[in-house]
Amino acid sequence: MFFWVTLAEMCASERERMSTRGRHENVRGISTGPKKLAEPLQILLGNRSLTWLVVAFGMLTIAEWGYVTALAVDAFRHDGAIAVGLVGFRLFFAAMGSVFSLPWVERHPGARTLTVIAGTRAAIVGASSALAATGAPLSVLLVLVAVDAVVSGPYRPAQSTMLPVLARTPRELAASAAGVSIVKTLAQAIGAMGGGFILVVTTPAVAFGGAAALLLGAAVVTMRFANVAVPTPIAVQPSKIRERTRGTFEAIREPHVGGLLTVSALRTFVRGMWVAIAVIASLRLLHAGSAGVGLLMMAAGIGALVAVPVSGNLIGRSRLGTPAAVALIACGIPLGFIAWFPVFGVALALVAAWGIGMAVADVATLSLLYRLLDIPLLPRVTALIESSKLALEGLGGLLAPVLVTTIGIRGALVAAACPLPIVVITRWRTLHRLDASAGERTQVLTLLHGVPCLEPLDMASLGFLATAVVPSTVAEGTDIVSQGDQGDRFYVVKNGTADVLVDDFCVGSVAQGASFGERALLRDVVRTATVRSREPMQLLTLSRDAFLTALTGQATAGLRVATRSHADPSDWNRRERVALLGNLNLFSHLDSPALRELSDSSVLTQWPEGATIIEQGEEGDRFFVMLDGTATVSIGTEVVRALHPGDQFGEIALLHDVPRTAGVTASSLVTTLSLQRDDFVSAVRSRVLLG
Repeated sequence: MFFWVTLAEMCASERERMSTRGRHENVRGISTGPKKLAEPLQILLGNRSLTWLVVAFGMLTIAEWGYVTALAVDAFRHDGAIAVGLVGFRLFFAAMGSVFSLPWVERHPGARTLTVIAGTRAAIVGASSALAATGAPLSVLLVLVAVDAVVSGPYRPAQSTMLPVLARTPRELAASAAGVSIVKTLAQAIGAMGGGFILVVTTPAVAFGGAAALLLGAAVVTMRFANVAVPTPIAVQPSKIRERTRGTFEAIREPHVGGLLTVSALRTFVRGMWVAIAVIASLRLLHAGSAGVGLLMMAAGIGALVAVPVSGNLIGRSRLGTPAAVALIACGIPLGFIAWFPVFGVALALVAAWGIGMAVADVATLSLLYRLLDIPLLPRVTALIESSKLALEGLGGLLAPVLVTTIGIRGALVAAACPLPIVVITRWRTLHRLDASAGERTQVLTLLHGVPCLEPLDMASLGFLATAVVPSTVAEGTDIVSQGDQGDRFYVVKNGTADVLVDDFCVGSVAQGASFGERALLRDVVRTATVRSREPMQLLTLSRDAFLTALTGQATAGLRVATRSHADPSDWNRRERVALLGNLNLFSHLDSPALRELSDSSVLTQWPEGATIIEQGEEGDRFFVMLDGTATVSIGTEVVRALHPGDQFGEIALLHDVPRTAGVTASSLVTTLSLQRDDFVSAVRSRVLLG
């Protein structure tokens, strides 16, 4: 746990320096450098529920990579190179588990599935530990690692169903997808290094036992979410293998798609080869022992982390052909250099460069595909890519030891190094022609990156959204969304201005670069305000499914999101309140010192079920934001809408000096943050002074 505590302390100290940028900027700056790497983690740490979910995932990933690394090293020592390939082939079974378990995950979403998976894996790995201690043959351990891989398949899809439930804001949801990816990279490197080092001082049985304990810990952590309701999707359909296969072949036959998919498949295949070769190379070629295996994996992980800000720098580029080509070449050449210069220190640097190339190439090729494809093809190609990654990596891991036994370690390294550079160099002009065709979507991508709730997304997710947007134009005086209507779309303002009205009272405005409608995408609720254009406007619209797929990293199948369990008001510290207030349009013009001052004057209150938070007709004296629970808004005896975490209310009476236009009653245990009239009005009116 030391790693997670240290990471939390680092990100917490950095998060105080985050500032909220003005809403009147045309396009927000592109996040680059260390900020692009740390920002998703900073946002996640502001939500304790998301933090624990990601901690569980990190523990599970460390355990998996420690277990597999230790098994691969021990298998090589006792049974030779082919045994390492059989361990790596587990990823093929993981791919099958992921594909065929999807209907089950759709019917059983939520934390209980996570707990069952982690607990089952703990039992399997624990059995491996017991068998290894008794000297069981490798064949038995290989069967168990294959079963473990099949069980692991549904974890990521099930985890994705939890993210919209636990996230309080769309920005937190976007950060969760990026944060999970970063934590996965860190955890893989730490797990592999730990598995290698443990074998230096103890036995495989101890390493397996430690992995089983971590898996059990992950199961215990996810049990804290057992009572969080995660409804099943609106329409659950069983997987139709025939239709998926037909869609896959249709996608491959599309112009330009087949070439990019081939390159992407080769990249994943080479990664699988290297993971297997690294074990053999460390023990035989580099003479670094089992600890060297862990250090090589750690170097690759460091390279993948360095690639995060590098990929962030590509978001604003209109052309991705050259960066993609260079990254793909870097996926191969460093492995060839290791064959010719087998010095461990040099190998670590080369593997780090290889890790950068692998990560950047993955993002760049996906982004090119998203810029090229039409919307109907996106689900097919995305499913093809994700389902094939694990399978191809497993096949690469199986082939690599075969090459080692036939042409030697150096020959296998050269064989892994050559395919991608050769393909890229021979198809350089074709790649750049594709790039020219894809460049027209860059402006949309840059605009989406300027949206506060989307900014934490990585390049590939933004590319997916840029492909899925639908442009629209509205005339002056048009109600783009109407209060009380069912919401199913998210809007980004390309140009023009609109007023935001609640009960026909103006409570704000949206202009170029602003966005609205995200609450209805996170939760199955009606629109809480009307947005009316002041002038002709150009908008970008996103469907709910596209929005949530990008923000969770998994297809959501129309998930209806429930409210998460309430928390103690004392859980909301100063940083969290600053972040919450900064995400509200009314305060988006305030800088960090002003937001901190405002948060210090805020009051946290817990209301029991049935309590009257606001009484219709009374004089207004406070502005409220829902933190946890649900409440109903009533006019007279009629309930007009529901309030959920992140919703704000009470501003009309304060801004327009009128009695309360509606009543608000807690329908469950509710936690609110509130501001008194003078603090609220002063903060909102400072926008006019700044404007």
